[in-house]
Amino acid sequence: MNLSAGDSFKQLLNAAEKAFKQLHKNKGYKPEDLAKEKAYKDLIDKTYGVFDSAITDNVVDGELLRALQEDTFLFSGLKTHAQLNEASRLLLDDEGKIKSWEAFSKDFENINSNYNQNYLEAEYQYAVGASLMAGKWSEFGESDRYNLQYRTAGDARVRQEHEKLHNTTLPKNDPFWDSYYPPNGWRCRCTVVEVLKDKYEQSDSGKSIKAGEAATSQIGKDGKNRLEIFRFNPGKQKIIFPPKHPYRLGIGNKEVTKVIKDVYKNNNSINLSDFIKGGIPTNKEIKAIFQKYAQLYPDDFRNGLEDVKFLKSTGYLMQHSMKYSPATGKWVGGSTLSLSSHTFSSIDFNPLESFKTALGAIKKGEKLSFKQEYALESMWHEILHAKTKTAPVKLSPVGTKNMETINQFCARHTYPEFMERLGGKATHQKDILENGYGYREWISDFRQNLKEKGISEDKALNFFMPHLMQNYSTIGGKIREFFEENTK
Repeated sequence: MNLSAGDSFKQLLNAAEKAFKQLHKNKGYKPEDLAKEKAYKDLIDKTYGVFDSAITDNVVDGELLRALQEDTFLFSGLKTHAQLNEASRLLLDDEGKIKSWEAFSKDFENINSNYNQNYLEAEYQYAVGASLMAGKWSEFGESDRYNLQYRTAGDARVRQEHEKLHNTTLPKNDPFWDSYYPPNGWRCRCTVVEVLKDKYEQSDSGKSIKAGEAATSQIGKDGKNRLEIFRFNPGKQKIIFPPKHPYRLGIGNKEVTKVIKDVYKNNNSINLSDFIKGGIPTNKEIKAIFQKYAQLYPDDFRNGLEDVKFLKSTGYLMQHSMKYSPATGKWVGGSTLSLSSHTFSSIDFNPLESFKTALGAIKKGEKLSFKQEYALESMWHEILHAKTKTAPVKLSPVGTKNMETINQFCARHTYPEFMERLGGKATHQKDILENGYGYREWISDFRQNLKEKGISEDKALNFFMPHLMQNYSTIGGKIREFFEENTK
């Protein structure tokens, strides 16, 4: 990708200039300003936006995606801190006076060029590679039939040291992968694939580790190994950037990290106390919470959120609906979410009541019951319907079964993300996967099929989520394709 041609890159350069002007106006910089100054927060956000585009293109696992996004935001904050801290040391002239903006801007241009052009290009490419490899790691199963095999890009640009790792074949639990899983350096294009154990000879672990050490060794003039930072596994550690990157290890960066994590939390979660006045929310307060949610997460509603309704329906627990034009075959208006206030006696469950008490419990910091947590999972199921880019299409009964099975499977694996956005934490996920009310038999049969064929549920999630988000009409074919491909 040519970053300089993108809008996100131009926005980043603009944000950087505003941040440096703020620093000059303040006549100094303090790490705690990262949480106070809008210009600094904007620079973090714009930097994060560049990296986030790489992650969301390659990772669909909800839990993994959240972890990688949080790490990338932290890295973006530390990168912002590093350049502001460096610039603050150049504020004074030889006489100890604050430089004019004209004089200081020359220093700013050098710093900006380094951090937001030269370094950024390498960091972005690394984020693409690391997110891709993290996603692949989550897809690799635990089957005894397979090993993992290291492979280079196989062209003239491959580094000699990396070429020596080509075809290294070891089990997933071998310590080699803890430190030498790619990417193994800036602009590294190496990858890892699953291979049948009886097709490829297993490598010697000790010799492979020594080759990995050589591939990640480059001693600088200061006697430090410049490549040692790449000895980690982004998929296993669920981080994008090296844990020993210089941005992370500066003096006082422990305190800086806390400031940035607080900014991230404030940016990405809803403080229910800002909306709920009493113990549990009113219908009006729930509407306000969803309006804020849609503002924070616009991608979850492909045409925006139009309304939230509360009906005593006996036909559904919760529902997502949209209008469409038969003349154009396109959606018209935004999403409507509906919650039923009916008590379903067969399962002793009132969706609206459980949803309300769930939000009340989160506000008070209490642990949720199974039913409260299931109400949130059920709403996330509907939000996935709102999120998909699927055009209006009438499905057959079989098509509906396939679509709802996959939607429910994906929802039950990823709803903790929704809970965290509301300030809560999932504690009943295993029980909900096994005993959730909606489409229980369909989900049970699908999960049993995966188990019998030795396919991990994470692998299924990573395969089906992109298709679920694009086209409901293809889900049946994708189910057949997935099982045929993974049972050869």
